[in-house]
Amino acid sequence: MKKNEINKASLWEEMLEYEKRTQMTEEERHALHEWVLDGNSVYENSSMGTDETGRPLAFLDVYRYEKEIRDTLEKLDAKGRENYLARLRGEDTIGNLREDLQETHFRLDACERILRKHGLLQEALELMELWRTEPVKVPETTDKLPFD
Repeated sequence: MKKNEINKASLWEEMLEYEKRTQMTEEERHALHEWVLDGNSVYENSSMGTDETGRPLAFLDVYRYEKEIRDTLEKLDAKGRENYLARLRGEDTIGNLREDLQETHFRLDACERILRKHGLLQEALELMELWRTEPVKVPETTDKLPFD
């Protein structure tokens, strides 16, 4: 057997083990098979996506995430797509800032209603006034920072 054939056989065995412990749709299974037949591991992805430790994400994790993005984009109008993609890139747009402001106002209104319902609004307002005059306290640390 040639080296390439041995590698593909090894990758296929790896995929069969992965399939035993991973639930997936037929569409996902088909995409995974194509990925492995192209000579890739189930534990790699073409987007170079990694987890918080820096390890590559499994193909299926990235496939599902990208499908979720595509499905979401299909439901949005042009402006909504622009805002959604900007959020994914970590960018602010006027639309996103406006949306965030509306959400913040909604939550503040809900909190005020809850406090009022339970007779706690006046107490909350008094505490906020007290806290407004207190200096911000930064917690002290006993650990030396590496650059100290």
